[in-house]
Formats: sequence, structure tokens, C-alpha cells
Amino acid sequence: MPTTRRTLLRAAAAIPLGVLWARAAKAVTAPERFLWVRNGAGEELATAYRAGEEYDPRALSKLRHLLRDMHVGTEGPLPPLLADMLSVLQEQWGYTRPLIVRSGYRTPRTNASLEGAAPASLHLVGQAADIVVPGMAPNDVAMAVWTLSRRLGFLGIGVYPRFVHMDIGPQRVWTRWR
Repeated sequence: MPTTRRTLLRAAAAIPLGVLWARAAKAVTAPERFLWVRNGAGEELATAYRAGEEYDPRALSKLRHLLRDMHVGTEGPLPPLLADMLSVLQEQWGYTRPLIVRSGYRTPRTNASLEGAAPASLHLVGQAADIVVPGMAPNDVAMAVWTLSRRLGFLGIGVYPRFVHMDIGPQRVWTRWR
């Protein structure tokens, strides 16, 4: 029986959420977690948002604001796990350059207005970010995300000509070169 996308998604969905969280917790264990992020409007934030197991609600609030739907100015949810995954990714480069988030949370209206956006996009629930790393090609960023994904057993990765989509959903990869 050939493996299909549906079979892979069902298998990923069958993994208990606790297992995914446990894998993520192992990957992000550190005394402090940092993020240096810039959005499409040029707003920038460098912050320690977590100390041990404790998240700083003020820092997460600032990150949520930075990752808001820039089309309408609406803030959405920001699961701490997404912040953790972005931090672990950025840590690979020693925090020497910001992550540029071209799109974080999206309202349903904004999502519907974007050509090619998935109707059930994880951007709608704040679980995705479209990122650029200054000085790095999208393929190189995607390979770093893929390495992280393989280690954890989850993370969705979409490779586009000018950015990389990263989400905290099931492990899957796709490309769009239009």
C-alpha cells in the first residue's frame, strides 16, 4: 500500500500531544530562552521570554503584538511552543541576526484574501510563522528547520522563493516556487 499524504497526516495525528510536548521540552531546556524578531513593518524586539519553565507574560505579550496580523492590526494567540521553536532555530546562529517574521497570526479575512493560503492555515490559530533570516537563502533556513523537525518529530515546513513557513503542526514539508 503506497504511503500517501493522508496516511502520513493520520499517523502524525495519532501521536499523543504529550509526546510532542515532551520532545519539545527536551529541545528547549535552557536557563533562559531568547528571541530577536523583526516584523514586516520593521518593528523589532529582542527579549528573554522564558526563564527555566516559567514564561514571562509581558514578553509573550510583546511578541504577540509583534506577530499580529499586520493587515488589520489584530493580535492573535501565540502558543509558547511556537516561541520556543523559533528560539531554538535562532539559537543555531548564535542570535547574530534577527528572525524576520513576514506573517504570524492571520485573521480569517486576511487569510482568505491571500492567494494560495490554506483555508485551515495554522496562521489562523497563531501556530505558524513565515520567516526570513537575513543573509540566508530560504533553502538553507528550511534545512535548519528540517533538522530541528527531525530531532523533535514535528514541525511543518513550507519552502517558498522568498521565505520559509514554519508551524508547530504535524511533521510535513512542501514547496512552492511560483
